[in-house]
Amino acid sequence: ELFWKGTLDETYWICTFAVDQHASICNFFAGVDTVTGKEHPKCDCGAPKFGGSDPPARDDGQSLPCEMNKFDDMIEYLRTLRPDFSLVVAVDEKFTLFQRAWCVAELYAAHELGMGQSMKVMSEACLAAHEEELRRLRVEDMQASRAADKDMILARIEDKTAFNTKLAHMIFDKEGLLSTWKDGCDMVLCLGDMARRQHDRSQADSEEVCP
Repeated sequence: ELFWKGTLDETYWICTFAVDQHASICNFFAGVDTVTGKEHPKCDCGAPKFGGSDPPARDDGQSLPCEMNKFDDMIEYLRTLRPDFSLVVAVDEKFTLFQRAWCVAELYAAHELGMGQSMKVMSEACLAAHEEELRRLRVEDMQASRAADKDMILARIEDKTAFNTKLAHMIFDKEGLLSTWKDGCDMVLCLGDMARRQHDRSQADSEEVCP
C-alpha cells in the first residue's frame, strides 16, 4: 500500500523515540496506568541522568549531554540536513500539545525557518471545541515537565507579547496550521464524493446488465 502511494521511502523523525530516556528521566514518576490504576514502574538501569542545566554546559547554560533541551535545535539541524523537511503536528484530543512549552517552541522554530507544517487532529468537533483556547494562547501560561525548562524557554523570548501575536498568526493565518487541517477536511470530503459517485455508477451498471 505504501509503495503504491509513493510513500514507502518517506522517513519520519519522532522525538519520543529519538531521545534516550535512560539518560534523562527513566527513574522519575511516570504517572498512573489509566486502565489498572497502578503507578508505572520506575526504571532502575542506573544510567547517569542529565538535566537541562547539568554540566558540562553551553555558553547559554544549557547542558551539553542532556537530550531533552534541544528540540528546537534539532528542528533547525533537520532543516539544514534536508531542505524539504516538514513537520507533522499530531494534536491530541484535548489539544494539550499547545500548552506544552517545548512543543510550541518546536512549532515556532519550524515556522521561523519557513518549514512546511501540517496539522492532524482527531475530528472537526475537537477543533471547534478548542478553537477559543487556541486564540488565547500565551507562552507565559505554558507548562514543561521541569520548571527550569520553562524558565529557559521564556528567557530566550525577549518580547513575549510579540511572540504570542506571531503564534496566533502561525495558527490562524490563511496559510497557517488551521488551513492545513481545513485542506485535509476538504480532501476527505472530496474523496468521499468521488467514492460515492463511483458506487452510484457501479450500482447503475449492475442494474443495466441484470436480465
